Amino acid sequence: MSQEHLTQERRRFKRLEVSFTVLFKVDSPLEVRMKVGDREINALALDLSEGGMAILTEYSIPASTTVTIRFIMQNESNMSAESRARSVLAGGEVRYNTLLEKQMIYRLGVAFTGLSDEDRKFIADFVKLKLYTLASCLDWFSRQNISPCQ
Repeated sequence: MSQEHLTQERRRFKRLEVSFTVLFKVDSPLEVRMKVGDREINALALDLSEGGMAILTEYSIPASTTVTIRFIMQNESNMSAESRARSVLAGGEVRYNTLLEKQMIYRLGVAFTGLSDEDRKFIADFVKLKLYTLASCLDWFSRQNISPCQ
């Protein structure tokens, strides 16, 4: 296998590092739902794309578990004040579960399986804008011969 193939991005959608609170609820299987309780659980979103997100949680939720996730996003680039914030409700499936041993917390990869077209577009626009802004900022630093990490 070539080195180029190994480093090629496998994801369908660009991901953006984020940090905001999400609430999720286990839908199935029943054994997992009974283990964590039939309630919403707080988690921290780590990255986001129109295809899914990574979250941190105290609970070990197995792959293939279906969940419902709720979170609020704010996109300052929207012109009208009423369309800047959006409450997103998404169905999802846990694709992976990794224990972060130092923190004793779990990183879950969740693929969106039920997301309205409007929510998908809002997320896609948000990610695109933030990545474009970041790239523009890094380009400016580069042209000024300044390292933004100093």
